[in-house]
Amino acid sequence: MTRNLTQTFHRAVHRRKNARWIALEATLGVRIYDFTLFDKALRHPSTESEQPIGLLGSYERLEFLGDAILGAVVTEYLYQEFPDRMEGFLTTLRSRIICRETCTLIARKLGLIDFLEISPHLNLQDNHKIDSVLANCLESIIGAIHLDSGISASRRFIHTHVLGGVDLPKLADRDDNYKSRLQELTQAEKWNPPVYIVAEEDGPPNKCIFTVDVYVKGRRRGRGHARTKKKAEQGAAHQALQSLSINPDRKIEA
Repeated sequence: MTRNLTQTFHRAVHRRKNARWIALEATLGVRIYDFTLFDKALRHPSTESEQPIGLLGSYERLEFLGDAILGAVVTEYLYQEFPDRMEGFLTTLRSRIICRETCTLIARKLGLIDFLEISPHLNLQDNHKIDSVLANCLESIIGAIHLDSGISASRRFIHTHVLGGVDLPKLADRDDNYKSRLQELTQAEKWNPPVYIVAEEDGPPNKCIFTVDVYVKGRRRGRGHARTKKKAEQGAAHQALQSLSINPDRKIEA
């Protein structure tokens, strides 16, 4: 009863924003009750310096919550789908499903960028930064759905938008050790080994994004971005294989 009254109150308070919320509800496929949660979920930290202190805050706390829920729901799903596979396999497959690239792609498909509140000083031409923002926003939306409607609603959202478009057998069979394959290529071609260089470290220590460049034959062939150096190196190697006209999903024969 109390929850219903609270939901009715929130909808009445935000009636002036009705058009925006109707559009967001249609985009997400969920009913929104507490609009303040979604205000926060769609507010980038860059706006905090332009807002009165203590207004609504940014999406960072909801992102933290949504990240945990996304991981738990995908873990549960994989545990049930692969009853005979060990932990290492499940961990690798989970990381492929909920990686930053996947979250960014889903956020773009949903059109979340049209709902984001971002400081005009943020450089939207920087694809790396906007991709990171979109991935974080997807997680904050999951956190908001969870607090607003419960675990069943957040699970449905994840199953529909994250797991719904995943080809599990193909993803499970994929060999994405791009560093090893780039190494094999350079050996086969009798080139010097690839050289990886950290070009940038962006953000606070607990959320730092590493940018790594890889050089082959003296030229930069790829660049990767990730929260760990190892993953950034894999991204750089993947791009290098593409730039060298090698299919990253094909085995390289020496």
